[in-house]
This record gives sequence, structure tokens and C-alpha cells, in this order.
Amino acid sequence: MYTEAKEENGIVPIMGRVTINGTIAQFNCKQSISEELWDIKENKAKDKSREAMAINYVLDNIKAQITNHYQRL
Repeated sequence: MYTEAKEENGIVPIMGRVTINGTIAQFNCKQSISEELWDIKENKAKDKSREAMAINYVLDNIKAQITNHYQRL
């Protein structure tokens, strides 16, 4: 997961990127986060705030769904 172009007040959308056999697919995770709360190296929200924990929960859920779909294929 990564963030892209800034929105207002330093809020950025969180985008997902999946690569399978060299084919890249990008998608909007429908989540936004303050640029200061995003950990680029870990690809998740940093801090233990309620907002960060909620976003990380959603991102973990997306990752689990992608893994499940990949294993089924």
C-alpha cells in the first residue's frame, strides 16, 4: 500500500498495488490519511491513535482478502 497525490490539508489517499507475474494492478483502498501518520517503510499508519489503528485494520483486511483470492487461483 502506498499514498499518492496530496489532497487538502496534507491528507493523502491510500492506494494498493498488486503485482502478479509482472502484471501490475492498482486500486484505491477508499481510505485517506494524514501524511504525517503514514509510515513509508512499513506501508501502514504509524502511531497508536484510534485513526491509525482503524486504517491498519482495514489495510490488513484488504491484504488478507488479496492473499485468499490468490491462493484460490
